[in-house]
Amino acid sequence: MLSYAAKTDIGNQRSNNEDCFLASPELCLWVMADGVGGQDAGEIASRIVCNVIKSEIEAEHGLDDAINMAHQAVKASPAEGVGRPGMASTVVALLVHGSDYQVSWVGDSRAYLWSNNELAQLSHDQSLVQRLIDEEVITEEEAQNHPRRNLVIQALGQQNLDAVEVETARGKFKEGDLIILCSDGLTDYVTDAEIQQYIETCSDETALVDQLIDAALATEGKDNITVLAVNMKTKHIRETQQMQAVSVDDPKAEAETVEASSNHIALWLASLAVIGAAAWWFIGGGLG
Repeated sequence: MLSYAAKTDIGNQRSNNEDCFLASPELCLWVMADGVGGQDAGEIASRIVCNVIKSEIEAEHGLDDAINMAHQAVKASPAEGVGRPGMASTVVALLVHGSDYQVSWVGDSRAYLWSNNELAQLSHDQSLVQRLIDEEVITEEEAQNHPRRNLVIQALGQQNLDAVEVETARGKFKEGDLIILCSDGLTDYVTDAEIQQYIETCSDETALVDQLIDAALATEGKDNITVLAVNMKTKHIRETQQMQAVSVDDPKAEAETVEASSNHIALWLASLAVIGAAAWWFIGGGLG
C-alpha cells in the first residue's frame, strides 16, 4: 500500500504560487508541475498540465503520451482565450502499477528514490547547466552558482516544439522505498545530502515534506517550493493536503481550495520566456 504527503509553499519572495501538484491515489498517480512566467501567469500552465495528465490517465493512456497531450493543451489554450502565448511548465510525474513504478519528466523538476538507505536522483535535469556538467564544461559545484542555472532546454507549451522529449525511469517499489517529487524551489536551496538527512530523521512523509520546505524557507527560499513524498508501506492511503485550484467551468473564477484526490485540477496555462534559440528562462516558481 502507498502512503503519501504533499505540500506547496509560496516561498519568501514570490507574490503568487506557480507550482501545482496532483495527488490522485485512486489512479496511483502523483504529478508536480512548475509553471513558468511570473507576471505572465505561470500558475495557469502548471494547473493545465496536472489536469490534462490526470484526464489522460483516467482514459487509460500512457504517462508519456499524457505528458505530450498536456504539452499540446498548453500550446492551444491561448487561442481559446485561456492564458497567454508562450506559456509553459515543467513536469515530473509518478505512476504506480502494483509494485512497478514509472517516473517521467520534462524540464528540471526532480524525482528522487530512497531505497536501501541510499538516495538516488531518478530524473536527469533537462537544463543548460546539466548539459554543461554532462559535457564536463563545468562541475556540479560550479553549477550551483551558475547565472543561468534556471535555463531549461525544453518545457511543456514551448511553441517551437511539435512534441516534447519525455524522459522516463522505471523500477520496482519495495517495502519502505520512498519517491520524492519536487520543484527546483527545493533543490536550489537544499542539497541532496541534506535531503537524505531529513529522510533518515523524519518519522513519516508529512514530517518529511514539512521539514524539507522549512529548510528551503530557512535559506533564501526565493522560489515557490513543492514536495510530494510517496512511500511503499502497509497502511491506509492518506488524504491529500488541500491545494489551490481554479474551476474548470469558469476560467476567470477566483482560486479556491479543493481536494486534489476528489477534484480535477483546473485547466490553465503559463508563459515561457525564450532565451537563445534552444533554451528557455525558467523564472516561474512553481510549478514556482
